[in-house]
Amino acid sequence: MPYIVVAEVIHGPHAEPVVDRQAFCSAACAGVGVYQLTHSISSGQQGAAFVLRRRDRPVGYVVTRDGRMWLVQAHAWRGVPDTD
Repeated sequence: MPYIVVAEVIHGPHAEPVVDRQAFCSAACAGVGVYQLTHSISSGQQGAAFVLRRRDRPVGYVVTRDGRMWLVQAHAWRGVPDTD
């Protein structure tokens, strides 16, 4: 099952979620994407970032200068359901 990495604002002014366009083959591989997207948001928005492990998977947090707190994590991607 492929995995995708998503960043969502969990505190502060609303912002659209950021979805990494790369699909990862496993949760372990998606962990690399969590680190990369966490760093990307931190660098791009001049924020402080850290990555912790939750349920043996990396979870990224970014606090930006504009008062947002982002949560970055990998999700199993099941695709679009069939309508037939």
